[in-house]
Amino acid sequence: TTVPLDDVSLLIAAFLAWARKARVFVTLWPFISYRGHGVSDWPLLPVLCRQKLPIEMLKQYEVEIVERFRSQFGLADWTDMEVMAYARHHGAPTRLLEWSSNPFVALWFAVSEKRHDAKDGAVFQLRLGDNSSVITFASGPPKISAGGDTSWKQSVLVFASPSRVDRTERQRSVFSLVSFENNLALQPIDQILLSEKPGPLRKFTIPARLKPELRRLLSDIGLDACQLYGDPDSLGKSLDARLDLSGLKVSMDIPPEDASPTEAPEQPARVTNPPVEAPIAGHVPNAEG
Repeated sequence: TTVPLDDVSLLIAAFLAWARKARVFVTLWPFISYRGHGVSDWPLLPVLCRQKLPIEMLKQYEVEIVERFRSQFGLADWTDMEVMAYARHHGAPTRLLEWSSNPFVALWFAVSEKRHDAKDGAVFQLRLGDNSSVITFASGPPKISAGGDTSWKQSVLVFASPSRVDRTERQRSVFSLVSFENNLALQPIDQILLSEKPGPLRKFTIPARLKPELRRLLSDIGLDACQLYGDPDSLGKSLDARLDLSGLKVSMDIPPEDASPTEAPEQPARVTNPPVEAPIAGHVPNAEG
């Protein structure tokens, strides 16, 4: 049976092919991570650092955030980085930038906010290699105090979110952390990584016109706010999103029960402008893509 493919199906196929160009096996370490942006040209910069405040002020605020969350939610036995991860998962501005080891989680974040439907979104892929002088990785949160600087030689550390944070498993959560030294934390991570060859960052653009259909498709397969956050508020958000049919191509026709997929076959859809990988500034793609 020939199954016609619409533009959303073709984009999902292209997205999978793009993501699978880089794969790792037999490890749970965050060698490959993904991040979704509702607007393609948003900077890869954590919330705490977007206001361009003096570094000393950011350090002090980071300490205050950790102290407030620790006292408010009974996290006395948690390390500072564990508290920061918990705080970030609940919307607090921190130096941590969120990623996921699941590309479809990143895709959901790229299309989840209807208010950004008029603009293209993007999914970024961060690939870690060996012997980098700029970026490294760890299997769990580093032993760093809030407001403090790192003890490793690289400027960027990538680590898996602590398992004791309730949303870690739901979102397959990973974080990147940039050193305060030399004001590096104020720079987008793609700018910090420009010197890396081959470039560890890749970008997949999500066309604005396909966002509503992608959002519905991800919801249909169980990837929605409730699945990723797991609280009553997110369930309400998911149910509200299911009811919103604006921007969708909805057919109210009910096919006859004996309809066969081979009857009146349609011609496969063609994407006139297929999504392609957009290179990060300064990145020259290697043979792997």
